Amino acid sequence: MRLTPRLEVRSALEAAVRSLGVPAEEIPDMELMRARNRQHGDYASGAGLKLARVLKRPPAQIAGELAERIDIPEATAEGAGGYVNFRLRETWLRELVARVAGEGPSYGSSDLGQGEKVQVEFASVNPTGPLHIGHGRGVILGDAVASVLAFTGHAVQREYYVNDQNTQARLFSESVYARLHGKEPPENGYRGDYVAVIAGEAREALPGIEDLNFEAAEPRLRRFAIDRMVDQLAASVGRLGVRYDQWYRESALWQQGLPQQAIERLRESGYLIDREGAVWFRHGEEEETNDEDRVVVRSSGEPTYFASDLGYLLSKFEVRGFQRVIDVWGSDRHGYVPRMKAACDALGIGRDRLVVILNQIVNMKEGRMSKRLGRFIPLDELVDEVGADAVRYFYLLRSPEAMLEFDLDLMLAQSNENPVYYAQYAHARLANLEEFARENAGSLPAEPELSLLEQPWELDLAREVAYWPEHVEDAARLLEPHRIPYAIHELADRVHGFYQAGNRDWQHRVVVEGEPELTRARLELCRAARHTLKSALTLVGVSAPDKM
Repeated sequence: MRLTPRLEVRSALEAAVRSLGVPAEEIPDMELMRARNRQHGDYASGAGLKLARVLKRPPAQIAGELAERIDIPEATAEGAGGYVNFRLRETWLRELVARVAGEGPSYGSSDLGQGEKVQVEFASVNPTGPLHIGHGRGVILGDAVASVLAFTGHAVQREYYVNDQNTQARLFSESVYARLHGKEPPENGYRGDYVAVIAGEAREALPGIEDLNFEAAEPRLRRFAIDRMVDQLAASVGRLGVRYDQWYRESALWQQGLPQQAIERLRESGYLIDREGAVWFRHGEEEETNDEDRVVVRSSGEPTYFASDLGYLLSKFEVRGFQRVIDVWGSDRHGYVPRMKAACDALGIGRDRLVVILNQIVNMKEGRMSKRLGRFIPLDELVDEVGADAVRYFYLLRSPEAMLEFDLDLMLAQSNENPVYYAQYAHARLANLEEFARENAGSLPAEPELSLLEQPWELDLAREVAYWPEHVEDAARLLEPHRIPYAIHELADRVHGFYQAGNRDWQHRVVVEGEPELTRARLELCRAARHTLKSALTLVGVSAPDKM
């Protein structure tokens, strides 16, 4: 695994601390972070302040000694008060430009995950109706998490859990049955036009189905209706570039006997109790509560969705052998997280192997388009209006726990205020510069003389390229793909600054007449930046156009 400059700096800092005689067990976290003020460099650590108590010396003196002991190719170090500031060397940045230009859009990938087998299960809404914009957030969040993990060396599987055996699935089939006979769906049933369409399709595909009573028709009708909805769901997410490796059905769990096995294991371990004719799960601090969600088997003998989820845990961790499972749920399920964690412990899986990401709801900003589309906006209609790129990008602009508001007019704007347009336009500008050079620059040196890159905006762009693998690493380690659009915006900002410098002064253009060496060097920087920007946009499923 190629180390990022941040890791090299951290390693050098820790070695310098040890060289001062600080015992390993007394070395605190040096809290190396990106410098807030660029004038102070690229990275900073309050190492002098951290070690003052241990070494019993002034923080500024310690920071100065540490800086003197650090000598690495990537960065220089200097003490400033109790801080050690690091600045990436210009020579190293130029070498990086050449490497990235040659490496292509794979730049930023790594083997951080070392092949860890990870499942990302996301969206998984009941297959009883079309996806709306609230569901879309979980779809894109989960897909982005999976992409970031795959890019960093994890063995990732994307899964949609199809609830085809719960109360809502039966209510759905009952609604289809009613439409099959020209009747209104039951109370709390499904009334969308799509239900009548599925009923018509069932009449054609299942001859004689309407002649059966509901109990006789229900299993076949449910299977048919769920199949049709899964096809529709797959088509909807497919428009956003999302592909699931498996659509795993709840009914398959019971056919394999996994919920039954989980129930038996929990009973033998003392985690199930019989009360009021039902079977309840109890674990630690939850033992005194009466939350009905803890019911595993109802007094009627009917298993609950929690029973299915117990079997699903065995399927994921024991049958299929995932080392870690990441579930992306809506925030309304926050109360269910402790129960699933407790179930992991009770089954001997371990709660830390199950990671749950909760995402908040999506609102629509008042405006011309939101009024026309209405309050309930199907995901397909949103894609129709603004395109898949904008939909994907805007879903990732906020952390999952933050509320998200869509401004459809902004999503359509072809201006710098639209963040996805701003990013894509930066890539198109770089591609245009390279094309212009091919047509107008004439003969150029085969190898670039990168020492000619010395302008501040050129080196700032190179710095942003250098930061890219760190953004990826942080997004993977913290499971926070919203960090990627932030990195994209910063990189696009440096690209636009690099481009505008040539508009202000012709000598700073990429293609400079009579300066083939300088032109070649700047083209190498263009290529490195374009590869990095394409890598970033591709990682979140957004296209990187060459022309706009």
